[in-house]
Amino acid sequence: MPKAPILRDQQPLSAFSPVVAKNLFSQDRSNPTAAVAKVQDTLEGRQLLGTMLIGETKAAIIGGKLPGSAKGTAEIEAIYLGEEWNGFTVHEIANDSVTFLNKDGRKTLKFPE
Repeated sequence: MPKAPILRDQQPLSAFSPVVAKNLFSQDRSNPTAAVAKVQDTLEGRQLLGTMLIGETKAAIIGGKLPGSAKGTAEIEAIYLGEEWNGFTVHEIANDSVTFLNKDGRKTLKFPE
């Protein structure tokens, strides 16, 4: 019968006492410089990849490279009519475009030519 290896760390438990001694939920253990994720409120680098109707629900597929993301990193998302998305409200989904509303007004994303 094969013998399973021991999956326990080889260090003695006393080696972990600094970790255990501190309160896990203390404010001292948190990183106060951690940034809160910023809501993207631009369509820069985004393109409309498709629109669809699922029953009575209109949806669109948006893709593209996010500003500031690593080279070759692309993101594809499905968005729905009326949804809040990246600082925009999805106002209208047509056969060839998606119209968004935000604090700066109305913006339309069309299929790439």
